[in-house]
Amino acid sequence: MGRQSKQHEPIEETFDDVLHAIADENMPEKSIAARPFVKWVGGKRSILNELLSRIPQGYTSYHEPFLGGGALFFALNSEKAYLSDINFYLVQTYRAVKGDVDRLITNLKLHKKNHSLEYFQKSRIRLSREQDPTKVAALFIYLNKTCYNGLYRVNKSGMFNVPMGKYADPAIVDEDNLRACSEFLKNTDIYQHTFQHCQPEKGQFYYLDPPYHETFSGYDGSGFGDKEHEELAQFCRNIDAKGGYFMLSNSDTPFVRELYKGYNIEVVSASRFVSCKVNDRNKQNELIIRNYK
Repeated sequence: MGRQSKQHEPIEETFDDVLHAIADENMPEKSIAARPFVKWVGGKRSILNELLSRIPQGYTSYHEPFLGGGALFFALNSEKAYLSDINFYLVQTYRAVKGDVDRLITNLKLHKKNHSLEYFQKSRIRLSREQDPTKVAALFIYLNKTCYNGLYRVNKSGMFNVPMGKYADPAIVDEDNLRACSEFLKNTDIYQHTFQHCQPEKGQFYYLDPPYHETFSGYDGSGFGDKEHEELAQFCRNIDAKGGYFMLSNSDTPFVRELYKGYNIEVVSASRFVSCKVNDRNKQNELIIRNYK
C-alpha cells in the first residue's frame, strides 16, 4: 500500500498542474492601463502626479475642452467624461479609437509596412484629402508617430507641414494600448468645438489646458492670444459661479496671475519638451490654478 501511495502522489500533482494550466488558458488577458496614443506639445505627463493630487472630490462629470493627448483623462477613472478640442483631425482620431479600433489598427499596420520618406510625404498630402474618418485617424496617428518630435503644425493653406523625424523604428502601431484606450473611451462624448460651447453646471469638473500664454500656439491655425485668455478666465468665473470645479494649467506670467487673482494659484516645476535637443528639455515653472482647495 505504501508503494501505491508514493506512486499516486506525483499523479495528483500532475493533475493539479493540468488544472492550473487549463485555468490559465481560460483567464482573460491582463488588461493594460490606457495611456495617450498621440504625442502632443504641452502634454501633461511630466506633472501628472501634481495634477492627480489636486483632483476635487465628488464631482459629477469630467470635462476637458483642450484635450490634446489627454494624459489626465487617461489617468482618471471618471464615470462620465466630455472631451473636446478644436483640432478636427485629433477629434476624428479619438472617435475612431473609440468606435472603430479594429479597422484603425488594420490601416496603421499598412502605414507601418509602407513607411518611408516618400510615403510619409505623400501621407501629409493625403491627410487633408481623405474622406473616410477612420482612414483620416490612421493617417493622423501615422504622421504623429513619424514626424519631427510629434509636432502638429499646418501652413496657411491648412496643410500639415512638419518634416519626418529621424526614428530608427517608430512605434506606429501600439495595438494593445489602442484597444485599452478604445475601452476607456466608451463612456465619453467627444466633440470638435472650443471651450465657449461648454455649459457649466453645478458639480462638474473642468480641466483646462490652453495654449500657454507667451508660448507657441496656433497648432490648429487659429492662434490663442491675450483676448482668448481673458475669455477663458471669464469662462472659469462662470464655472465657479455655477458651483462647478475648475483646474487650469498655464505659464507663470504676470498676465496670467492677474487674470486669476483671488483663486488658488500654485507653482510647479515641469519639463518642457520643445525639441529633440537635450538642452531644450529643461525644467520650467508653470501654474496650476483652482477654485477649490
